Amino acid sequence: MGDLLKGCPWGHPLIVLEVVDSTQEEAKRLYRKGKLVDGTIIWAREQTSGRGRHGRCWVSPRDMGLWFTVAFKPSLPSSKLQLICLAAGLSLCYVFRDLGLDAWLKWPNDVLVSGKKICGILTEGIFEGDKLEFCLLGIGVNLKDIPGDFNATSVEGEMGHPINPLDLLVKIVFKLCKGIEKLEFNPDLVLSEYGSLCSTIGKTVSFKKDEKIFMGKALGLDPNGGLLLDVNGTIEILYSELVEEVRASEIEG
Repeated sequence: MGDLLKGCPWGHPLIVLEVVDSTQEEAKRLYRKGKLVDGTIIWAREQTSGRGRHGRCWVSPRDMGLWFTVAFKPSLPSSKLQLICLAAGLSLCYVFRDLGLDAWLKWPNDVLVSGKKICGILTEGIFEGDKLEFCLLGIGVNLKDIPGDFNATSVEGEMGHPINPLDLLVKIVFKLCKGIEKLEFNPDLVLSEYGSLCSTIGKTVSFKKDEKIFMGKALGLDPNGGLLLDVNGTIEILYSELVEEVRASEIEG
């Protein structure tokens, strides 16, 4: 299976699990045992405790999606974790567009098709003191429609036919690796490309911060990947780790 990733610095090893609580947690366990190497990919057919941002549950039924984590040693400082998340989202958006899907980005960590979520990203760091040892890039792609989830869509649902999970994984990993390399050498280009495909920008959005609801118009991105908002004439910068939720308001302004 690893031969499919020949020429890619990631996926050596590619660990395939039948079931796990969370691929992110499995990566952390490997790190604590001293067995996590740069470029490790952990792919599970099922997660029993998959997580999104802020510990939210990510439903991960058996064979209904691609649930995996890439663990790598970034050359970027820890302050750029937000940019890694954006670069990953951009890379995934390009994969779906290559498949013929009308994919767009929702800041900070979702990919949408037909206005519905098809993919989510969780970026975490493993630190030794102040040093970022590993970035854990958790990816969840809906391969099939999950009953009852009306805010989500799937690759099969949008394409009208099944897709080979391994083939899609390989496409994504190659694109992700190139996307992170692009970020390291030209972060301004990544921000520009992300902004051009981000459906959040230009909309009036509501966001929850410190248990309060605010509203503002999304203007663009700052150099660290924060969302620039005009809130009653004052420019605010949102960073994903400080904001629980961002959604387009029903009242556009």
